[in-house]
Formats: sequence, C-alpha cells, structure tokens
Amino acid sequence: MNRGGFAGKVLYVDLTDEEIKQEPLDFSLCEKFIGGLGLTVKLAYDNIEPGNDALSPENPIVLGAGPFVGTNLPATSRVYAVTKLPSSGTIGWCGGGGMNFGCMLKNAGFDHVIIKGRAQKPVFLQIFDDDVQILDAESLWGKGVEETTEALWQEFGRPAGVIAIGRAGENKVVFSMAYIDRLSTLGRGGFGAVMGSKNLKAVIVKGSQGIEVADRKRYRALNKDFLQTIREYPYLKEWQELGMFKSFPMASELYDPIKKRRIACVSCPIGDKDVVEIPDGEYKGLVKCTTSATNLFTPLIHGLSDYRESIKCVTILDEYGLDKFEFFGLMGFVKNLGDQGIISKDQLESEVDSGSIQSIETWAGKISNREGLGDIMADGFNGILKHFGEGAVPYAPPLVRGMLPYAGPGGSISWNLFGTMELGQVLDPRGPHVGSGGSPTYFAKRPLEVFPRHLRRMGVPEETIARILPRLDSPDQEQILNVGRLLKYSHRWFTILGSMGICARAQINRFYNAALCADLYEAVTGIETDLEKLRKRVDRVWTLLRMDFIKNGKYQGRVWQKRRRLT
Repeated sequence: MNRGGFAGKVLYVDLTDEEIKQEPLDFSLCEKFIGGLGLTVKLAYDNIEPGNDALSPENPIVLGAGPFVGTNLPATSRVYAVTKLPSSGTIGWCGGGGMNFGCMLKNAGFDHVIIKGRAQKPVFLQIFDDDVQILDAESLWGKGVEETTEALWQEFGRPAGVIAIGRAGENKVVFSMAYIDRLSTLGRGGFGAVMGSKNLKAVIVKGSQGIEVADRKRYRALNKDFLQTIREYPYLKEWQELGMFKSFPMASELYDPIKKRRIACVSCPIGDKDVVEIPDGEYKGLVKCTTSATNLFTPLIHGLSDYRESIKCVTILDEYGLDKFEFFGLMGFVKNLGDQGIISKDQLESEVDSGSIQSIETWAGKISNREGLGDIMADGFNGILKHFGEGAVPYAPPLVRGMLPYAGPGGSISWNLFGTMELGQVLDPRGPHVGSGGSPTYFAKRPLEVFPRHLRRMGVPEETIARILPRLDSPDQEQILNVGRLLKYSHRWFTILGSMGICARAQINRFYNAALCADLYEAVTGIETDLEKLRKRVDRVWTLLRMDFIKNGKYQGRVWQKRRRLT
C-alpha cells in the first residue's frame, strides 16, 4: 500500500537517562486510531501507568500531529498532547493551533514524541530532522514564555516550532500552561506543570523532509474543489480582516484602534491570530501576539475597566504561563475567603482585587513564584480547600474535578445556555475545557431548524438526527433538543478533526464535513476509508480515552458543592 500523510516515526526521549531512540510508526495502529489525537490517545494508554502522580518522572508526555499536518490542506496544523493532568488528576488531552510546530515536527520525520523521566537540571529538547539532542536550558530558566521562544528563535533561526513554559510551569503551578510558538495555549489542567516537573523548559523543532500523499491526483482534485468553496464563501474577507471579532458587534470600537496585523498557522486561509499594539495611555507601544484579540478583553469581565489594562493583564499572565480563567476564579475565591475571615489579613499580605492591574500583577507573581499565600494558590482550588478546610467549602465556586468550568452559570464566562459545551465540561473525562465538539450549541442559542444541516456536516446519521430533534417536524409542539444524545456526536466530530489535524475553531472547520474528511483521509493516507469506517474509528478513540480514565483509577479532583464534607 502506498502510504502518505504520516512521517513514519515515533521519537522516544528519556530525560532521566538521557536516552533518545526512534522507532517506526505502527501503521496498523493508524488504521485503527486514524492518527493525531486518536493515535496520541492510544500511545498514552500504552505508556501511562496507573497510580503515578501527574508530576512524577514516570508520567509521560505524548505529543502528536495528524496525517493532514504538513500538507497544504486548509487549517491543518493542530498539535495534541496527552498526559495525566495535575489539576484534575485525570488523563487528559490538550490541543493547540500548531503555528509552525506541527508542520515542523512532521517534516522532521516524526508523527509523535513520547517524553519520560526528569532531567537533573533544566533542559530543552532540540529536534532538527534526525538530529535530536537534550540541551542545557540554564540560561532560559526563569524566563517568560515569549522571552524563551524569542531566545530560541534568535539562537536557532526561523522557521522553527517551539513549545515553551514560563515561570509558573517551572514551579509546577497546577494551572500553568505551555504555549506553542508563544501564542497558542496548550494545556488547561496544568500541562505546563508537567513539563516543569521534568525540568523541560521547551521543545524546539525544525524539519526539511516533506510529507507525501498516497493518491496525488485525487488529493489535488479534492483540495482544488475545497479551496474554491472557501474562496466563494461570502464572509471570507470579513473573517480574514476581523478574525474572531467577526462574531462580536463591538469589533470596530475595540479592535480597530489596536489592530497591527493578522497572523496565521501554517496553511490557514483565515489567519485568526492577532498582533495588536496599544496606541496610547500608560502602556502605549505595548505589542502583544495572541491566539485571538478577543481573549485580550476577558479581564474586563472580571473587573478591569480599561482595555489597555486588560491587554497588559493578559500579557503578564501569558508570560508567566498562567491559565487566566483559573487565575481569576482563584482571585475571586481568595477574596471571598478573606472577606469571610477564613483567610486572615496577615495571610493575604496584599489586596486581592481583580479590578486592579497592580493587584493582578502582584498575585500573578506570588503564585508563579510560590511565595506566601501564592504557594497555596499555586495548587489550585483543591489546594486552597485542603489548606483552609471545612470552613472554605461553602464559598467555593462550582468546580468540576477541581477546575472552574469554562462557561455556564458560575463559570469564567457566565451565561444560562445549556448545550454540549456545558454538559461536556461535566461529563468529559478530562474535565472543563474549551473544545465544544463542533456542535452548533457552542457560543450561541440557534433556532433548531438550522441544526439538521449542522448535524449532517458532523456526520450524524439521519435516523439519529430524528432522535436528537424528536419534535422538529411537529409545529404544534414545543421543540426539543436532546443535548445528551448530541454530545456523543459532538465528541465524534471533534475527534475526527483532532485526529486528522484540522483546526477546531468554528470559522474554519465550518468548511469541512465528515464525508469530505473521509475522502481526504483516504486520498492522503491510502487507508481505505468511508464515512461508516471513519465513525467506527473515532468511536474507538473516544472509548479508549474513557478506558484510560478508568484504567488510571478514581480521579483526584472533586465536583465541589456547598456543604460537601472534605474527605
């Protein structure tokens, strides 16, 4: 069989023994688990041993990029990692826009990287084609995310993909993240802490080998038609000019004054990432690269009143490598405990105020450097509850496996909608995350009449659509959306996208559909695939992820409720 799409090797790195080895990719596993997210889940299942702590040397990191990554198919740069996450104690996936990293990894000859052990001193991993080395990172230790990334680019040149952590990851803050090419986040749940526990500051990768496709003629025909569909999309120009702000009515008021330029992951026709610059005020001239300019305004929800301070706030949190949603949730919780007298004024050391940029900067530093009360906060909500005991429980926000829900009542972004986003945060093995599964219930409450078209695009069988929308054709009855049934197929669609390497953002995956994915996968890889085979394979992936969750025992996090006793 003429195989394409896969680089063909798995890289194994043991930081304890400083051993590096390369092994051929098992193509029989590709046929069963697709690649990308799917095969990363399988490799994690095979390599993560039950009972090991998330921050122990024995907990491996498994990185992977799907078979479309490295081709010129639109928006195919997604990178995934699977490990045991410290916030929840569960086996969880982390995904991010690959920028250059995924493409460079595939071009270096590797589909997956498995990193085990703990280095004796700070190191970074260099992967330049077949030249793989564990190198000293003493000069990088203590630097921020962007500072680290820029230092590596300056030393080794560009293009190169970089995954790096900041000070929070180094000090194993359980809600620290890693960043891909300094702007795409990797790891709600503490992936940055897992890297830090291994003394692994960064991974840098450059490749020059290229990726083949199995059926070039069919691939070119499918891709040509697909690209034409995108070009003919009537709102394409607006998406390219505004990115995520296309969905917000205040775009001109907020975005135009700060917009510097748009940037994109490899092969993305939208360019949904931003470089902004503050035009005036105290922070005039501050330039910020971000996965979306909309993220820069999140702190306004939590109390900051000036958008310039909001951008400065995100810059601070990103440089430390802190999950801003967990950070603001913890700030509110600690302030509440202080108001109730559960935390004394002496313990607070400094004012806790999410509406003050000075307070935010102070506490971000204390948490990232584990200073004073910040040391307790660095262990997340569970750390605070454990330290302050029974009296703190009634004042805790709604938590799922020790983490703050991303959206919904009591979440970081509060609303009263209930769809796959909200239900998935409770039921998914890894706990709260931002992946909606691609269903149309994501950020909007849409008329149910539009759902069948979306569901068909996601590959939902016709007979199942009737079960998800049982009263759609009964105008005299109140319409019903069965969110529980929809969630299964949202997971399936998300797994299709992730396993192939397609961006999960709605403004680009809207152009894909499950049948097209099956055709493209067959053309790229040479593996016989139709829609039904694809459905079975993605179901196998999600089942294995849940099996991994069960295999590793009871999760450490709890869904905390008021008056629940500490155990």
